[in-house]
Amino acid sequence: DGRVVLLLQGPFSWFFTYLGRSLRARGAEVRRVLVCPGDQLFWRGPNATAYRGRRRDWPVWIAAYMRNHGVTDIVCLGDGRRWHSDAIAAAREAEVRVHLVEQGYIRPHFLTLEPGGTGGNTRFPRDWDEIAKLAEGREPPAPPTFRTSFLGYAAMDVAFNLANILGSWLLYPHYKQHAIDHPTREWSGWIVNRIIPYRARRRRLAEAEARLAAHEGPFYVLPLQLETDYQIRLHGPEGGVRGVLETTLASFAEHAPKDAMLAVKIHPLDHGWTNWRKLMEARAESLGVADRCVFFDGGDLDAMLRRASGAVMVNSTVGLSALQLGAPVIALGKAIWDLPDLTFQGPLDDFWGGAQRPDEAKLKTLLAAMGRMHAPGGFDGEGAETGADGVADLILAPPPW
Repeated sequence: DGRVVLLLQGPFSWFFTYLGRSLRARGAEVRRVLVCPGDQLFWRGPNATAYRGRRRDWPVWIAAYMRNHGVTDIVCLGDGRRWHSDAIAAAREAEVRVHLVEQGYIRPHFLTLEPGGTGGNTRFPRDWDEIAKLAEGREPPAPPTFRTSFLGYAAMDVAFNLANILGSWLLYPHYKQHAIDHPTREWSGWIVNRIIPYRARRRRLAEAEARLAAHEGPFYVLPLQLETDYQIRLHGPEGGVRGVLETTLASFAEHAPKDAMLAVKIHPLDHGWTNWRKLMEARAESLGVADRCVFFDGGDLDAMLRRASGAVMVNSTVGLSALQLGAPVIALGKAIWDLPDLTFQGPLDDFWGGAQRPDEAKLKTLLAAMGRMHAPGGFDGEGAETGADGVADLILAPPPW
């Protein structure tokens, strides 16, 4: 039907190659713009153009590219990277459809294809009547199962970034990565802070689990997000993850019940160069609540959330998982799932004594409505090709809102 779909940057995998193939099989013309050697490494398809210019020239260049090639749709991984935010602005001015692909809000084994904006920029309705219209006649999507390999994911991550390190200076001399930390810092962090001290980490985890199991009063959970996460960088509170940790500890010390415990859990993909344990323990000690705060490097977060008296989030998709597990939740940033009757709408200081569990009926309505922008699958592993087919269908379908 004349659809010309432009793919920008995707995940560190073959997913966009599969997506391009799926779109072509459905009759769309597919084009691709590559901005770094990593993009080139994982692309197998026609109509690829390498952009080797400067960042300041990108907005004008990509606007001209879309105009010259009759682009009707653009697809990219999230909307936080400058490559993407500039292209999205140009696409809106040219009335080109914008599609953001991400790991699913509903976890695990789902992908999201969201029109217009994602995360804090979502255009998903905020009114329950509108959400109910989207959910009408639908059930929440049934959870699929696909096998994945962390080693496979890690290998593709290394390959993508190594290609950029070795080849950017020659092939894409003006390319700059979007992440905060250089890949070598990430990799060395995993070796030095995660792999080498593995036994010590497991011992401390067992100690933390024993402390929490022995605790007889209420307890709350603070899962930390990654500082490089654009939902933190663009839509989180000032001060980033450190600020969230400081604010939560101070509020807990002042306003939580005196028999309550706070469990702080590190993100499973954190490279460890920021010593969150040390920061938490030092601040908890200064606030006089060291005996009521416990740090988790690992462990079963779902099991913790099922028992928790409340969970403090910024805007992670863990918030939606926590709601599905029945945990009271407060959001400190902009989150698609932060809605009345689901999450605590007051200030953090009041959360510790006033948290209520989510309305199950409204949660079911929300999940059914959100199912309209979800496809089963993943960016890598067994679900990658299935996910590409589902995302292609969503791209070519009429927008849900």
